[in-house]
Amino acid sequence: MLIRAASRLRRRLPQPVALPPTAQARAALGAVIGLLLSGLLSHIALGWAAPGAHIAWLVAPMAASAVLLFCVPASPLAQPWSVIGGNVVSALTGVACAQLIPEPMLAAPLAGGLAIAMMFLLRCLHPPGGAAAMTAVLGGDAVREAGFAFALAPVGLNAVLLVVAALAYNRLTGAHHAHAPVKPSIVDDEDLDAALEHFGEPLDVSREDLATIVHDAEQHAAERRARGLRAGEVSVAPVARLAPDQPLSSAREQLLRHGVPALPVVDGEGRLLGLLTQAQLLRAASEAEMRSLGSRARLALVSLAGMREAQRVGDLMTAGVAVNDTQPATEAAALAARLGLARVPVVDAKGMLAGMTGPAEVLAALHGAAMERAA
Repeated sequence: MLIRAASRLRRRLPQPVALPPTAQARAALGAVIGLLLSGLLSHIALGWAAPGAHIAWLVAPMAASAVLLFCVPASPLAQPWSVIGGNVVSALTGVACAQLIPEPMLAAPLAGGLAIAMMFLLRCLHPPGGAAAMTAVLGGDAVREAGFAFALAPVGLNAVLLVVAALAYNRLTGAHHAHAPVKPSIVDDEDLDAALEHFGEPLDVSREDLATIVHDAEQHAAERRARGLRAGEVSVAPVARLAPDQPLSSAREQLLRHGVPALPVVDGEGRLLGLLTQAQLLRAASEAEMRSLGSRARLALVSLAGMREAQRVGDLMTAGVAVNDTQPATEAAALAARLGLARVPVVDAKGMLAGMTGPAEVLAALHGAAMERAA
C-alpha cells in the first residue's frame, strides 16, 4: 500500500528540470565551490577591514543566488547585474524599511514588496533579492548596527565574489551565461515581443534564448516531418518520358527542350526501365567524336569485341536508379544528391513510374507545411 501511495505521489509531482545527471552534479559542485570561496574571501576581507566587529561574512540569500548562477546561468535572473544589483538594491531597501518602521511585522513584508518594485525599476530582478531585503529587517542587532553598510558588506561583497566564481567555473565547465542569438526562420523579434506581451507574465528566459529555442524547435519539427514524409507524397509528374528504342538524338532534344538533367525511361505499360542523363549523352557525344578521328580502326575493334555502339536510349540508360513510393522522402533526396541529380524516379509496388522527386520537392513540402501553420 505504501509503495502504491508513493507511486501515485511521484506521478503527481512536476516534471524534473531538464538537466542530465552530469550537469546536475556540475551545478551542485559549482555552488559548493562558489559559496565556499565567497564566504572565505569575505571573511578575510571583513576581518581585515573591521577587526573584532560582529559582521556576518556570508548571508543566506547567497545560497539562493547560487542556485540560479550554477543551475540556470543563462537565465535573465542569473546575469551579473541581476545578481549584484538585485541583492544590493534589495538590501538597501530592507535597511531603509527597518530604520523607518520599528515594527518588524510591518517592515519585513514592506521591504520584500518594495525590493521587487525597485528591482523591476532598475532591471535587476533577482528572486534572492527579496530574501536579502527581509534579512536586513530580521537579521538582528548586528545587521541593524551595520545600517546601510550591510548592503555593501557582506551582501554586495558576497554577490560580487559569487558572480566572479560562477563566471569562471561555468566557463571552465562549458556552461553559458549568455547564448549567441539565432534568428528563427519565420519568426521575427517583433513576433516574439508580441507573444511575450500577450502571455502577460514574465518568463525566466531572455528573448534571444527564446528565439534560439524557437529556431531549434523548428529544426527538430522539420526533421520529424521529413522522416514522416514518403517519397510518393512529394513526387511530381515527369516533364517527359523516354522509350528504350528512342534514338539518342531525339532524347537529347527532349532533355534540352525541357531543361532537365535526366528523364525516366519506361516501357509501353509505364513500367520504369532506367534513367537517361545529360552526362551520359555528353559521354556518348565525346566517344562519337573520337570515333570520327579513326572510324575504321574503331569500328574494327568494336566488331572484334562484339560490342554495339550506343544508338538508342536503351543502350545508354542506367537501370536501378529509383526509390519506392513508400520509402522516406529523405532517402530519395539523399540518393539524388549523391548522384548529382535534381530528381530520381519514384516507383510503386508494381514497378510503375509514380513520379520524380528530389531535395527541392522535400524542402518545398516542408516549407509549405510551415507556412500553413504560420498563417
